[in-house]
Amino acid sequence: MLKLTISRKTIFIRSIKGLCPNCGQNKISNSWLLINPNCKSCGMNIKRGNGFYIGPICINYGFVAFVLISPLIILGFHFDVHLYFTLGLSILISIFFPILLYPVSWNIWLMVYYICLPGELFENRPKTSDDLLFDEDIRI
Repeated sequence: MLKLTISRKTIFIRSIKGLCPNCGQNKISNSWLLINPNCKSCGMNIKRGNGFYIGPICINYGFVAFVLISPLIILGFHFDVHLYFTLGLSILISIFFPILLYPVSWNIWLMVYYICLPGELFENRPKTSDDLLFDEDIRI
């Protein structure tokens, strides 16, 4: 059983604040469109490799599609709201909200990933591990 240096609660709190889940010193992004590839304090890879960006994309798409656009479409079809208005508003939401939610979706993704796999966090790894820890016997 791997002893956690950084608890799941600490990972959760740091991610909600938009901070690095490993050290909690810096934000993971400096702008709305650019996520830092590494933490400037501890050097942890935020964008770990090919395919790691799919998590934030799924979170972003799911929120926009199911929480924002679906209710608008339902309003347009079932209530006394003009259909063209709801479709136009849905198109605008589908263009602008993913941009606004991009850093938030990265924070949520890192939180979910490291809460589910806390042994993957740099501070929680054994000192002998490489960049990606895939030893099933060491994972929690």
